[in-house]
Amino acid sequence: MNIFLTGATGYIGSIVAQLLKKTGHNIFGLTRSEASAQKLKALEMEPVLGTLQDREKLKIAACSCDGVIHTAFIHDYSDFASAVKTERDVIAAFSEALAGSGKPFIATSGTGLLGDTGDRVIDDSENFEFQGELAGRAAAEQDILRAAQQNIRSVVLRLPIFVYGGGGSQFIPFLVDDVKQTGVARYVEPGDYKYSVVHVDDAAELYIHALHNGKAGSIYHAVSESGITNKAITEAVARMLGCKVTGMSKEEAVQVWGIALTTFFAINNQVSSSKTDQELGWKPSAQTTILEDIEHGSYKAV
Repeated sequence: MNIFLTGATGYIGSIVAQLLKKTGHNIFGLTRSEASAQKLKALEMEPVLGTLQDREKLKIAACSCDGVIHTAFIHDYSDFASAVKTERDVIAAFSEALAGSGKPFIATSGTGLLGDTGDRVIDDSENFEFQGELAGRAAAEQDILRAAQQNIRSVVLRLPIFVYGGGGSQFIPFLVDDVKQTGVARYVEPGDYKYSVVHVDDAAELYIHALHNGKAGSIYHAVSESGITNKAITEAVARMLGCKVTGMSKEEAVQVWGIALTTFFAINNQVSSSKTDQELGWKPSAQTTILEDIEHGSYKAV
């Protein structure tokens, strides 16, 4: 199959691209720069120069391929509403291009839109009422699900707030950079907010499973561990960097990190993936836990 992939040189998308290539697919990867385009060419992938704002280019690429995998997202937490608006525009462009085709459209969402799950673990077969600071992305997710009504095999993959591995991700490197700026590893008090997590390689495998077997209008969670606290993650960063740990009140965190980032670091966000397991046969196989990988693995290596 010819697959149009957004985020082809990104943290998750680059691994998805490798897996697609390994399984015999041709990749047409959206990339913003000529340097990144050359990297894709070196991997025998076809670059599509453009951005998420190039709506017509996205539509043309989607029409010319057998399916779309959308991993890109603008991680600008200083203007999260604008990032969500761009996301909805991208989804609208793909939905318009793929309408009536029956082609797969595998798109990325996040468990963060569930907000604070409290003591519960939310399953991917459950209907959920969205609320809180992060719920804005739920509207984009609903756009993806509605695309299934246009004879598009649209599927939502919800990734946990903490995707780890390969020395990358969004939030672990942020905590590392915060230490470099302040000299201490900081967490939002009381430190017992619990998360589900997944290794990036396992998350990438899920995209391939969903491409081949995902059911139209379905949501699938990707999770390998749960019950990991924000303080435990921060302590692992501190052990890795050899620094002290200190807690901040939520109000103090908002002052230094902003409301969006603080919200990610100050909620319980736990999910399960029974539907993913049953319908797609996906099983996580990471050899290291998130805390091991931070303290002794890929993050220490970086």
